[in-house]
Parts: sequence; C-alpha cells; structure tokens
Amino acid sequence: MSTDRKLQYSLAINEAFHQMMSSDEFVFLIGQGVKSPWYVGNTAQGLLERFGPERVIDTPISENAMTGAAVGAAIAGMKPVVVHPRMDFMLYAFDPIINEAANWHYMSGGKASVPVVIWGIINRGGEQGAQHSQALHAMFAHAPGLKVVM
Repeated sequence: MSTDRKLQYSLAINEAFHQMMSSDEFVFLIGQGVKSPWYVGNTAQGLLERFGPERVIDTPISENAMTGAAVGAAIAGMKPVVVHPRMDFMLYAFDPIINEAANWHYMSGGKASVPVVIWGIINRGGEQGAQHSQALHAMFAHAPGLKVVM
C-alpha cells in the first residue's frame, strides 16, 4: 500500500499557509483578494477565520502600496507573504521590490534582511487576456538580492 499523498496544488499552498501561520506568529498574508476565492482560489481558505484580519489583510488595488507595506513590515521583523493575483501588475511594485527588498541586505552592509515572500500568480483561468498572462520570473531573477522560485 502506497503512503504517497496527493494534493491539488492549491490545497498544498493552503496547507502550507496554515502550517506557516500556526508555527510563526510573525507570518501574515497581505494582498488583493485574499478573502475572495475568485482571486486566489482556495489557497487562502480558512485563514481569515483561523488567524483573523490582523494576519489576513485584503488590500485595495494598489500593488505599490501593498508591496511597500509588506517590505516595511519585513524590515521591522514581520514575515509577510504578499499576494499579487496578476503577476503583470507587479511591475507597479518594482520600486519596493527592486530598490528596497532586493537591496536592503546590501545597503545595511549585510546586517539586515527582508524576509518577505512575494507571490505572483499567472493566468488564474481561461478568462485572462494577454495583459494578464505574463510570466516575469526571468526579469526578477536578474535583480541582485532576489530569489525567484517557481
């Protein structure tokens, strides 16, 4: 009998969020539509009910503001996970990603880090047009100080 466990990708993400947030009170989720299954599917299911609005923060549509807030929180010792439901619009957040998060370690002489995860979702479904389907991983991978995971 196999002990392999199979999970849908979205359910594995949801389980990981629950595990991270349970084991570390400094981890929080911030982004557009984190309360809506239309934006993030079931990846955030049950998080608001379990951890409350202080740790599951649904933001207005302002990629720069939500990413900047998360980077600032990370610099202050929190561990945010920022959700960009459409990776294309992460370009609006280039300043806090490239000029702050990526450079902070270097600007502090190696004494500080920015423990932020920035999750860019690509093509959530068939209704996305060309302007909502870009994969910008390679562009971000060329920024010193960023680690890109796919």
